Amino acid sequence: MAYDPQIYSSYELNWQLHTQAGNQCLLAGSYLEALHAYRKAIALAELMLMTAKKERRHPEAIHAYVMACHNLADNLVKLEDFQVAETTMQQALDRVVDLMHATHYFQCLRIEAAKALKMVSLKVYEFYLRLGQQDKARRVFEHNTELAQMFFSQIQPRLLSV
Repeated sequence: MAYDPQIYSSYELNWQLHTQAGNQCLLAGSYLEALHAYRKAIALAELMLMTAKKERRHPEAIHAYVMACHNLADNLVKLEDFQVAETTMQQALDRVVDLMHATHYFQCLRIEAAKALKMVSLKVYEFYLRLGQQDKARRVFEHNTELAQMFFSQIQPRLLSV
């Protein structure tokens, strides 16, 4: 089956619409409505990411996924569901790290995942600081910094030899 750019564009447009709806609900204090919109945004971001992996296009899809997880986690904090918020942030972090190390995916996607690691690491760091868990925030951030350094040290020699 040939690549159909309209499918990805449809996922992306709907992801944007659900993200905007979630943001508006969050600002209005309608946290349960925001929860529904953000969960739909994550599902759409997962479809975008699946398409990106399969079609070897749209490596930026990982950023939509990370942003969707972050939005949901922020909303869950407002609902004081800290455990699920933490699980959601960890899910984003795990997905990013898995993509970075998955050598069967195209290099652009893996590099975008490494870039996304910076954003998700900062969000996880801020999350733990808000909960008063400074030591955990520092450990997670340091670990992710090491992962990024190791990834780029392994990938850089191959980039130079091309």
